[in-house]
Amino acid sequence: QHPDSLGGKILRIAPDGSVPRDNPVPGSPVWSLGHRNVQGLGWAQDGRMLASELGQDSLDELNLVVSGGNYGWPAVEGPGGTSQGFVDPLVSWSTDAASPSGLAVTDEGVYVAALQGEALLRVPLAPDGVGDPQTLLAGELGRLRAVAVGADGDLYVLTSSTDGRGEPREGDDRLVPVVVTED
Repeated sequence: QHPDSLGGKILRIAPDGSVPRDNPVPGSPVWSLGHRNVQGLGWAQDGRMLASELGQDSLDELNLVVSGGNYGWPAVEGPGGTSQGFVDPLVSWSTDAASPSGLAVTDEGVYVAALQGEALLRVPLAPDGVGDPQTLLAGELGRLRAVAVGADGDLYVLTSSTDGRGEPREGDDRLVPVVVTED
C-alpha cells in the first residue's frame, strides 16, 4: 500500500524499459497494487490479465488485474474489500486447498497449479467473469509447481514433491501431459 515502494505491485514497462504513457500514474511503472505474492500471470484471448496469488494465513486468490486496481494487501486477504475501494478476487481458496503457483490460460479456462492443495485448479472463463472452480488431479501427482499450454494445445504440469515437503512419489519432478475433458 506504500505508493513509493515497488513491492506488492504489478509493473508495466515497455521493452526498452520506459514507462508507457497510459499507465495509471504518469511516470510510474506501477500497473496495480495491493498484491501479496503473485505467482502466475496469463492473458485470456479477450485481453483480460489474470494472476494467481498466495495469501498469508487464510485465502489464496485468482485475480482479474485491471489498470490502477488495488487488491487490498495487507488490509484485506480474499474478498470483502470493495467497501474500502479494493478489487475482490474472482476466486479464493483456503491456503491448504491451493497455495497457487503458475497458471495457464486456454480458450475455455484458467488452470492454476496448486502446491499445498496437490491439484490442478480449473476456473472456467465466461464473457462476463468466471464459472465455478473445479479441482482436477487431486492428490494424483503431488505438489504441482507449474502448468503450461504446449504447442500441441495440451496442458502440461510440473510436479514439485521432492523438495522435502511431502513424500516423494515415483516420477516426481517431471513434466506430465494432462488431458482435460469436459463432462
